[in-house]
Amino acid sequence: MTAQDVIQLGRTSRPRTVLIASSLEKDSNSVVGTGAAVARAAGAKVYLVHVAPPEPFAVGLETGWLAPGAFKEEAERRRRLLWDQAKRLRIDPDELAGVGVTSGPPHWVIVETARRIGAELIVVGASEFGRSLAKLLGSTADRVVRKASCPVLVVRGELPVPPRRVLMPVDLSELSADSFRCGLDLLGQISNGAQAEIEAFYALDFLPPLEFCHPDMPWVTTSQQVERRAAWELERFVIENGEDAPAAMHAKVQPGDARNEILSELERKSADLVILGTHGRNGFDRLLLGSIASSVLRQAPCSVLMIPPAATLGRAIAEAVVAQAVPNWHVEHPALARS
Repeated sequence: MTAQDVIQLGRTSRPRTVLIASSLEKDSNSVVGTGAAVARAAGAKVYLVHVAPPEPFAVGLETGWLAPGAFKEEAERRRRLLWDQAKRLRIDPDELAGVGVTSGPPHWVIVETARRIGAELIVVGASEFGRSLAKLLGSTADRVVRKASCPVLVVRGELPVPPRRVLMPVDLSELSADSFRCGLDLLGQISNGAQAEIEAFYALDFLPPLEFCHPDMPWVTTSQQVERRAAWELERFVIENGEDAPAAMHAKVQPGDARNEILSELERKSADLVILGTHGRNGFDRLLLGSIASSVLRQAPCSVLMIPPAATLGRAIAEAVVAQAVPNWHVEHPALARS
């Protein structure tokens, strides 16, 4: 196997199966429709799953036992509704890898079904509850993102496919770089040559100023110096990790609290989609409630594509193998040499 073969194996594979979770409610039409459009653009099959309520559908009040065949009948009824929804949304039977109806904790069923069928992307709705309740308790989407090992597209409202305006917040860490490359790769697979407006966004509170120390700038102290150094670091980050971008990218540095600045930038840009990793500079801290990723997931005015570390593991391993097998594999980009 050549070094190039290893690189290709490590790239994010083109999705073959996209799992879409449907509640069968009216609001789920946009989720299923968006997921089907993404799968169609990527040349993937659709697997529809519906999680039925755990409560028995017909329980003998005297015995407490489930009435014989009751769940099977109800599950079959919901399966027909799932097929009807697919037909109503003009999903061709040839585009379907299957449909499934089961009962259990929704996030567990969705993640386990995705693992079982080998889905490369999960599509879920932003919240099956009201926004205020979702903030308090956490939605199924939030829990799916925490447990999934593949990217999760959390649909909020109507998402054009391909998206027109995309925001990609980064914190310049290695984990963030992995998510950045994976997100760009997936974006390219559904773009079909369309030119999206992509912005790499860096909020200055991700790093304390002292971490910007550089041999040529040993004492960076003023806010202007910090911003200039941050802009240089972001430009380098984009050049090194943006090879899979389906369009030219803009880079923006914004001082302030990362959580607030990301949400404000989404509003300013009227973004269709925000792509970010579930983990960042602080590693597994990013999965704690109140983290930046969780806040953006719950409060973003648009759809969110979340990239967990497991989704980029294959590529990271391949790059590490190539780095060991091919001396001087990394050649600094000419643009960096002139910086």
